[in-house]
Amino acid sequence: MATQGLILYNRGEMAYRAGRYRESMDFYTKSIKKILKDENVIGTIPSQPMFIPNDIPREVIGIVWRNFVTSFRNTTLGFTEQTAPEAYKLLNSFRPSARTSHTRFERTARGKIVLKGMQITAAFTLALMAWDSKDRATAAKRYKEALDLADTHPPFIDPPPGTVGMEHWVHLDLQTIKENLDIIMRNDAEKASIMQRVGTLTDRNPMVAQRKDVVSLPDPRLESSGEETIGLSYMFASDACGKCGKRDVKLMRCSLCKKMPCE
Repeated sequence: MATQGLILYNRGEMAYRAGRYRESMDFYTKSIKKILKDENVIGTIPSQPMFIPNDIPREVIGIVWRNFVTSFRNTTLGFTEQTAPEAYKLLNSFRPSARTSHTRFERTARGKIVLKGMQITAAFTLALMAWDSKDRATAAKRYKEALDLADTHPPFIDPPPGTVGMEHWVHLDLQTIKENLDIIMRNDAEKASIMQRVGTLTDRNPMVAQRKDVVSLPDPRLESSGEETIGLSYMFASDACGKCGKRDVKLMRCSLCKKMPCE
C-alpha cells in the first residue's frame, strides 16, 4: 500500500512530466516533509519495476530527494532561495554544517547512511547554486563539507562491485565534487602565482590573500601583447597557509595574530 509520502511524490512526477515544474517542486517538498514527520525514513518502494537504474535510491525518501535536488541543479527551472524559499529552507537544513536535528534517521544503521547521503547531495547542490551566484568561497566550502562527510562512510568513496541505490548515486556525485573543488583550488593557486610574479594593488602578501578578498590581477592577454596592463577583480575561494603557501578551504587561524591562516 502506497504511503502518503509516495502519493505526493507521484503527483510531483505527474506535474513534472506535464511541465508544471513549480507544482512538482511543491509536491516533492511536501512528500519529504511528510516522510520526515511520521513515515518510515528508510521505507522502500512497495513494488519496484523489473529494471531500476543503479543510481536510483531504493528508499522512498531517497527517490524523492534525488528529484528534489535535481530540480535545484537544473538552472533552466529557475529554483533559487528567492523563487522557492520553502524548498530551499528544506534543502539548506540538510547541509552537513546545519544545526538541524534529524533524529529519526539516527534510530537505525541504514537511516544514518541515508541521512549522510542526503547531506552530501544537499551540500553538492548548494555548492552548485553558490557557484551560479558567483560565490566561489561558499561553493568551495560546501564541496569540502561534502567530501569530509563522505569520508565517514567508505562505500560512498569506494563502493564495492554491484553497489546500487543511495551509495551509487552519492559516489557519482562525489566524482564531480572532487573535480569541481580541484578546479577551484587550481584557479586560486594560479592566481596567487600571478600575484607573486607581478604584484597587486593591495599591500598584503599575495601568497596569503584571504578567502573573499577581492584583489586586482593583470589581464595576461594585454600583458603578453605589450599593451597597458589592466587590473581584473578576482575573489579567492580558499585560504593560503601563511607559512608554506598551501591553499585549502578549512585552514585554522593563527593563535597569535588571529588573522593569518595556517595548518
